Amino acid sequence: MAVATEDIRFTRGLLNVSDASRYLGIARSTFQGWANDGGDGPPLLHTLAPRPRRASVTFVAFAEAHVLKALSAAGVRPQRIRPALKRLQNEFGRDYVLIAPELATDGIDVLWDFSRSPEGEGLIEGATGQRVMREIVEDYLQYVTRDEDGYPRLIELMTFLPSKAVIDPWRAFGQPIFPRSGTRVGDVAAMLSAGEDPEVVADELDVTSEEVRAAARVLLGRRAA
Repeated sequence: MAVATEDIRFTRGLLNVSDASRYLGIARSTFQGWANDGGDGPPLLHTLAPRPRRASVTFVAFAEAHVLKALSAAGVRPQRIRPALKRLQNEFGRDYVLIAPELATDGIDVLWDFSRSPEGEGLIEGATGQRVMREIVEDYLQYVTRDEDGYPRLIELMTFLPSKAVIDPWRAFGQPIFPRSGTRVGDVAAMLSAGEDPEVVADELDVTSEEVRAAARVLLGRRAA
């Protein structure tokens, strides 16, 4: 499926690598490794070329990283997945296979069969079962809302649970927000970092105490006072 060149999900940088990895709950080095060329293929994520003071992580790249985290949790070794992605591209007829709607169904079958071939040896951990893989990936994908074209249009951030925070590329310039009020997560963290009392932050920014605590935990690495 062709991608419109003006589609901001694919063309606009929203986050830097540090923030993207923090919102996903993975190590920065892990995200960077996925975004770099591998010895057996191109980058796993469709990030933008690095430029000073420019965010390189697009919404689509963030969604791809969310799916890679799901696959990793399901027993797939991302460092060995590049050859398998080529197989998926051939099967699905599209480049952005990590965010293809077919991934959780036909895609799992393709990965499983590929892992049983000489080329795919070591792709999936030995103790992993195909049914469990599918269940884990489906669980992660319930946090992804798709547009009519089948590609993601909104992602709920699992790291903020039980609070609900989302990335919507058409709201707040793609910065994470608490959708109930539309308040940017970063604004909550900034007030806390400046020493403001959590109750004052909640009142001024129209967020709940739980949302304040979630912002402190994910962005500041601490509990709100």
